[in-house]
Amino acid sequence: MPNVQPSVDAFLGELKTIEKAFDKDLSKLAAKLKTASDTEIINAARQLNLLRELMDAGLVDALDGFDKEYTKMLSAAISEAKKRGIPAFAGASIEGMEVLRDLNYERLLGQFGGYAKELEIGLFRGVYANQSISTITTQLGKTGLISSQLKVIAYDGLKIFDDMARYKAFQGQDVKWVYKGPDDKVTREDCQETLNGEKNKGEGYTEKEVNNSRTPFGIRGGFNCRHSWQIR
Repeated sequence: MPNVQPSVDAFLGELKTIEKAFDKDLSKLAAKLKTASDTEIINAARQLNLLRELMDAGLVDALDGFDKEYTKMLSAAISEAKKRGIPAFAGASIEGMEVLRDLNYERLLGQFGGYAKELEIGLFRGVYANQSISTITTQLGKTGLISSQLKVIAYDGLKIFDDMARYKAFQGQDVKWVYKGPDDKVTREDCQETLNGEKNKGEGYTEKEVNNSRTPFGIRGGFNCRHSWQIR
């Protein structure tokens, strides 16, 4: 079963490195603004674009690297179809997968944009209120680049893309599907039902049965789901 977690962990590791360096730059900027007049602070705040600064600090490279993982997932689905003698994407367009990848990219970018805006607000508020540098940096540090929501978005984006790539590559073909993943005490009810159904059937699900189940393609068990639909 494809494991997207290492790719996600590598991406998050890069973000940690970027955040550490960026925090130092923010401290320097705060110290510089502390010596400015109110008018200068206001003008600087109007021109400040921390998302752009964040992109220049390495976020572009991190995003591009993570984007390549989507290409790998798509290539793997196509290769699997070819090995089985099935014309991959005979019933679908690869362009649709590219759109899904781009939407996931934009969603991540939106998270980073929100992070940057929170920093801009905190920085201006702190300097304009004449707070100490230590207070400003401490408050800014509470706005973490890697939130729980970001982790879920990164994981789900890649995991669901992998699932969708496989589905679209085999869409309309005479194949059976099996639901792969853990069966333990934290398995969700919907996933448990599908896993139990697989055990009872013993022959896999048809495409129609998957989409009529409680764990259809593109959703599975919901956010942060550990399961995947695989070809039997």
